[in-house]
Amino acid sequence: MEPMRFDGQVAVVTGAGRGLGNAYARLLAERGARVVVNNRIRPGTEAQRPIADEVAEAITRAGGLAVADTSDVGTTEGAQAVVEAALATYGRLDIVVNNAGVVQFHSFPDYPDDEFERMVDVHLRGTWHVNRAAWPHLAAQGYGRIVNTVSRGAFFGDPRGAAYASCKGAILGMTRALAVEGGQAGIAVNAISPTAWTPLYASAPDVSPERRAELERDFRTEQVAPVLVLLAHSSCDFTGEVIAAAGSQVSRFFLGQTAGASLGAEPTPEDVARALPDVWDETGYHPVGLVTPGQRARKTPRAEVPPSARRSRAAGGGEAGLRAVGEQAE
Repeated sequence: MEPMRFDGQVAVVTGAGRGLGNAYARLLAERGARVVVNNRIRPGTEAQRPIADEVAEAITRAGGLAVADTSDVGTTEGAQAVVEAALATYGRLDIVVNNAGVVQFHSFPDYPDDEFERMVDVHLRGTWHVNRAAWPHLAAQGYGRIVNTVSRGAFFGDPRGAAYASCKGAILGMTRALAVEGGQAGIAVNAISPTAWTPLYASAPDVSPERRAELERDFRTEQVAPVLVLLAHSSCDFTGEVIAAAGSQVSRFFLGQTAGASLGAEPTPEDVARALPDVWDETGYHPVGLVTPGQRARKTPRAEVPPSARRSRAAGGGEAGLRAVGEQAE
């Protein structure tokens, strides 16, 4: 297999000052991408040198190309500014990595309104606005790769983290919807669900010293970054998927639908209750695929295995592979 390169391509990585975003930006630059390193200036650190400047300088010292951006992507103007930074500096944009995030932990009834709004601003609105700002440029060139960030909490629940889980669940829905809209424009939209020891993870209230030692040793950001690079590469021939990266383990989260039960034209609540064993039965279930623009309210589409993931390793990828996935969903 040829090394995955990004020569001539431009990537925006939000929240790239520390943790996972830093690892993403460095590996993309190492593979030839010109990178816009975005990280907002946190309140109280205005007198310090922006961390985005430090990261961009480190990439440049290592032989890569990078420019710093301190826009707050939690605002419409900030999201537009980070995209404009890519266009003004490098003249194009190919890859968007929505990584910026914050987290606070509170029980649901005690969650402060202002912290909830900030969570929504950075995670959900930030992802939405950056994608909207980038979309016309990606569509005009007929090619793009967008990687959003979701979380295990959106699937498993997150004690004292309802706001975080809610935002990440919404981003999952956004990923699926944009995958449908981007399919015919050559824009693949996937999500990564990372588990790594980062400053964000360190703020969690329930991490024991033993668990922290395990995370620091076995769940490093450098193990997640290669998964991100695959999702950002032109050879990625699937869209609307969630790939999880946790230490040395890489897996796929997906939605599934059971065969269910047919209750007739006028079911009663009691009929539904009696049918629950069939509703729950996973025999014959199928992974839920993506609809096509004209398929709304029809039979649930079945997700197909992309060429790159088939055991035979059949040829396929890039824009042609992406269009093939869209066709299979019909």
